[in-house]
Amino acid sequence: MKKAYAVIGANFGDEGKGLMTDLFCRTEGSVINIRSNGGAQAGHTVCTADGKRHIFSHIGSGSFAGADTYLSEYFILNPMLFSKELEQLGRYIGKIFIDRRCKVTLPCDMLMNQSVETMRGNSRHGSCGVGIFETIVRSRDSRYALDYDYVLKADRDAVRDLINNINKEYCPKRAAELGITGGAEKELMDILANDMLTENYLDDLYAMAAICRGADEQIIEEYDTAVFEGAQGLMLDQNREDYFPHLTPSDTGMKNIRAILNRLEKRDTEVCYVTRSFFTRHGAGRFDTESKAVAEEYGLYDKTNAPNEFQGVFRYGWFDLPEFMASLALDKKYIAKGEKISIAVTHLDMTDGMVVCPTGKLMPEDIAYMAMADMLYKVSGETAEDVAVQPVTAKALSRR
Repeated sequence: MKKAYAVIGANFGDEGKGLMTDLFCRTEGSVINIRSNGGAQAGHTVCTADGKRHIFSHIGSGSFAGADTYLSEYFILNPMLFSKELEQLGRYIGKIFIDRRCKVTLPCDMLMNQSVETMRGNSRHGSCGVGIFETIVRSRDSRYALDYDYVLKADRDAVRDLINNINKEYCPKRAAELGITGGAEKELMDILANDMLTENYLDDLYAMAAICRGADEQIIEEYDTAVFEGAQGLMLDQNREDYFPHLTPSDTGMKNIRAILNRLEKRDTEVCYVTRSFFTRHGAGRFDTESKAVAEEYGLYDKTNAPNEFQGVFRYGWFDLPEFMASLALDKKYIAKGEKISIAVTHLDMTDGMVVCPTGKLMPEDIAYMAMADMLYKVSGETAEDVAVQPVTAKALSRR
């Protein structure tokens, strides 16, 4: 039977999904790496033993392992950031398939996202500023929606006309809804009126279309192994009202993956929930176990998540066992009978091989046991070679 892996972040993102995706893509046979939610706001770091390092945002994190990429219908395209990433990766990409139903981000989406987030000041939502939510809002009105199918069917002039119409009709109304007025609105509209902005965007859009192939989920059937790569984390899922409004506008767990798998031939499936041995959060919002003490005690640091204008500083905290278990419980309803569950604990090299909680330390085996997992991946480094895998005891499995 063909295999499938689902890589899901169990926290606020930044758990190590890129590393685990890279690991699962290093398997025999043909492999396709599926992006199952979100868009180019992802930042999935992959390091290899031979010194390669890249933060994947648009292209699948299994690329260094030789996997092809499928951007599913639940992924939001950003041609500008795709072009930038393609330039960085060079030859280290396989085939890229794009679902024709994918929504496409425009410059206006990014600019309005960034403008309103800046206006919020200390009340910002923690957005990455790449226009994900604004793309979704615009797409609700069919007059202003742009999907990849239209890009493939229409010519450049037709897409340009659509963009100009969106800038002229939609953007002033949306700016008013967001409270972008006065000088800020004038600056926004002046930027959007720049023909070179639109032409450069169209260059990126059609360069992407020339490299990639239109597809739907049936392309997965051509591969021996499917590796689904989730973005963000379960505690940022759009349905987690207990963390509103500091959420991401997508389903970050198994929901989308389940929908895709249900349309395919049955596969031997493993769902891997990834967590650090401590918690982090990049951006504003509730963080119950946030603590400078844990960062100081263990000398925690991060090479990828630098402070930025929209998300602010990278925050550290103790491992929150109750929230970890609650997040898994909410997501497990999408796991089918017979599918295996695994837990991956990353950054163990920073915490002496232990999971550090406010009340004490746990072994990675402890949380895998409590999560009723089949397998445990212990990660003590940055590469796939730094992962040790072991089965969870039969006693733990008997608790199901």
